[in-house]
Amino acid sequence: MGLDDTFIYMDQKEGWKISYFIDNAETMDYHNKDQVREALRMIRTLHSSGAKTEFSFDLWEEIRGFERRLKSSGRNEFEDMKELHDSIEKLKALILAEDNEKCLCHCDTYDPNFLVDANGKMYLIDWEYSGMAYRGGDLGTFIACSDYTPEEADEVIDLYLGHKADMKEKRYYYTYICAAAYYWFVWAIYQNSVGNDVGDYLYIWYRYTKTYMKKAFDAFEKT
Repeated sequence: MGLDDTFIYMDQKEGWKISYFIDNAETMDYHNKDQVREALRMIRTLHSSGAKTEFSFDLWEEIRGFERRLKSSGRNEFEDMKELHDSIEKLKALILAEDNEKCLCHCDTYDPNFLVDANGKMYLIDWEYSGMAYRGGDLGTFIACSDYTPEEADEVIDLYLGHKADMKEKRYYYTYICAAAYYWFVWAIYQNSVGNDVGDYLYIWYRYTKTYMKKAFDAFEKT
C-alpha cells in the first residue's frame, strides 16, 4: 500500500524485523497540517484497502484486560474508577449496537510512528499491534495522544472523513477517542504500578477520557 517503505524482512516465527534506516528522520508534528493530512490519508488508505488478516485487536477487550490487571494489583480503587468503568461499558454497548464492523487497522497511530524523512516523505512504522479492528480506534488513538483542543479534534475528524462530520459520525469518533484515551489511561496506571513512570500523560489521558465521554454522550442524546 506504500505505507511503510522501510520494510525489508521479518521472521514470522521469531518476530524480529530488518528495516531501512531513515536518515534525519523526524516524527510527525501534530500541528503541521500537511503532515497531519498525509498521516490521515495513510490511515484511510489502510482502512479502505479491503485487506484482511488472521490477527485482531479489540480495543474494548484490551481495556478489560488492563482493568483486570489493575484490580488484581489493587490500583483500581480511586474515587471515580467505577463511574469511568460503567460509562465506558455504556458507550461500548451503544456504539457496538449500531456499528461493529472491523477493517485492517494499525492500532498504534500516534506521532512517533509517523516518520518523516528529509524530503518530506512519510512512513507509518511499528505494526506489532495491527490487525482487524474497529476503525474508530485508529483515529481515536491519533487524537487521544495529541494535545488537540476539542475544536482541533473536530477538524481532524473532518479531514479523515473528507467532509464535515454529521452528528452521528461525531458520536462514533468521540466514543473511540474516549475509549482510546481510557485504554492508555489504565495502561499508564498499570505501568506506574510496576515502576514505569509515564509522566504527565497519565493525567492527559484521564482528562481526555472525561472530555470525550461527555461529548459522546451529548452526541448520542442529540441524534
